[in-house]
Amino acid sequence: MTSWTFVPVALMLLCSSTLCSLGCDLSEGLKEDFSLLHQMSTFSLVPCRKDRTNFNFPKEAMEGTQLQRENGTVIVHEMLQQIFTIFSLNATPAAWNQIQLKQLLSGLDQLERCLGQDVEWEEPPLESENLRLALNSYFQRIRQYLQSKEYSHCAWEIVRVEIRRVSLFMSKITREFRD
Repeated sequence: MTSWTFVPVALMLLCSSTLCSLGCDLSEGLKEDFSLLHQMSTFSLVPCRKDRTNFNFPKEAMEGTQLQRENGTVIVHEMLQQIFTIFSLNATPAAWNQIQLKQLLSGLDQLERCLGQDVEWEEPPLESENLRLALNSYFQRIRQYLQSKEYSHCAWEIVRVEIRRVSLFMSKITREFRD
């Protein structure tokens, strides 16, 4: 039996011909987006400490064998869509570097479209649907937080840092599928 027998199906989806072709390098795209999220703001988080919150990212539900059994491409695709939606709000801080924000949105859109070509839009298994619902709830909490804080600069900074954490998680799971 070859070592390929043990490669998760999600790995094959993440490295399918579409993603490994021109312009669809998921790992590089996530790395660039993470960098842009870091560079977009020079605002100090010190005055925002009082605004910190735990958005309860459903990390436990997505680690280990649970995620390996699921379609990793669908999960990453969902996260990219949700992040794009949040940063597309017209309420983002004017103090952020708007060129970098547009680059971030463009990069997210490109990655989402690349993954969207590989996502099989069949009825998802119940476990996969539960993960998607957990993700939707998580991102809904972020949107509600922004709204409750009236889209303040501090609220956006807290969300920007949180999305950087999500980007690191996406990078981690895509590396696991690739290895």
